[in-house]
Amino acid sequence: MAIGKRLLLFSARDPKAASLQAATAPWGCLTTACESFDELRGRIEGADLDMVLVEPSSAIRKVLASSTDEEVLKLPLAEVEKRHIMRVLASTSGNKTRAARVLGIDTKTLYNKLKSYRSSDTVARRLSTLGTAQNPG
Repeated sequence: MAIGKRLLLFSARDPKAASLQAATAPWGCLTTACESFDELRGRIEGADLDMVLVEPSSAIRKVLASSTDEEVLKLPLAEVEKRHIMRVLASTSGNKTRAARVLGIDTKTLYNKLKSYRSSDTVARRLSTLGTAQNPG
């Protein structure tokens, strides 16, 4: 049964959301997977979606809880910039050239910023894995 909707997938356990993509394949949706929490936030805030499937569900609560005006005012400028870039990128359906034009920056600058975000996400993921391995609970 194809439903033909725009579906956004995010899995904290699996950055490629492979299991969610396999489970939703029969739905016939135009599927996009987010590889980081920041990308998820940006796509939710800046994209036109029909459905969002998030694993675990606490991640969506984290997105909703962090979007109050008071919370945003406490964020470092670099985080505000990152969120804005992710929103604009989501609103251009991932078209980096158009996003750079909307942001008023060079395409190479946008690529460099996205690369630095990915590398910091990778470091954070490694640190959290190390913390879990050292403190098995």
